[in-house]
Amino acid sequence: MSSVLRAIRARGFTLIELLVVIAIIAILIGMLLPAVQKVREAAAKAECSNKLKQIGLALHNYHGSMGGFPPAYKDLGSGGPGQGAQLYLILPYIEEDALYKLGGTNLDAYNAWDGSGSFTNLKTAAANTVKKYLCPGDPSTQPTATWTNGWVVGSYACNNEVFGNPAWAGWTDNNVKAKMPGSFQDGTSNTIGYTEKFGRCNGQGNLWAHGQWNPAWEPRFNSFNNRGPSSKFQVQPIWTTSSCDYNRPQSGHSAGANLLLMDGSVRFATEGMTPDTWWFACTPSGGEVLPNDW
Repeated sequence: MSSVLRAIRARGFTLIELLVVIAIIAILIGMLLPAVQKVREAAAKAECSNKLKQIGLALHNYHGSMGGFPPAYKDLGSGGPGQGAQLYLILPYIEEDALYKLGGTNLDAYNAWDGSGSFTNLKTAAANTVKKYLCPGDPSTQPTATWTNGWVVGSYACNNEVFGNPAWAGWTDNNVKAKMPGSFQDGTSNTIGYTEKFGRCNGQGNLWAHGQWNPAWEPRFNSFNNRGPSSKFQVQPIWTTSSCDYNRPQSGHSAGANLLLMDGSVRFATEGMTPDTWWFACTPSGGEVLPNDW
């Protein structure tokens, strides 16, 4: 009996047995990878949703303190187009007060704009990465700095139909102040305030602090050059190519995009939502009845 056991131990694996084991392992890995990918994607979508909720809470806290929501961008200097975007204005309400002060505590101070286009004070703040403004599903954000002047990208953009002046391509939205509940005749739960937007898109950048008139740089959508159903978000476009339209929002998640509604809730809009439904949900007082795909 002992000689038989010794013979079995000495024989080891044959080549065929080894190949079978390798094939089984490969099959198991092939079955496991999609599941791991789905878990990662679900986690990224949930984290992105949570960050939008934080932005929503900051907006409502700002409203409570200031008597209205902040504009899409605000003129930071009386001598030129030195605008700060809404994401800059709400920094104190997301526990980023120190970063906010880097741009100058007096938002109407002339020294926020030095006349040369370098945004002296605001640029100091804008060169900082705000992790709360980066969606883990955005494939385009690394490195976060874009232009040679060091401005940093973000992954979210506000709805200009709510926070800006859609009919005017001017320098500043200082006088635009949406208020609860009067500005939302269609209902806050039926009005989009924010959605995702790639940090980089076809050579342009979604700069979180930038509030100038150029939609290729600023963190907003439904800007004056692209309003209406055609502004509906894109799903997973290749951000390095012309398939990525920087005039529209983009989502890095499969099958849809996260939307922050003006009641502070976040919902996931499917890719199948029609452009008309998207547009109806973008207008706060259009009087439209949202279809079933909402």
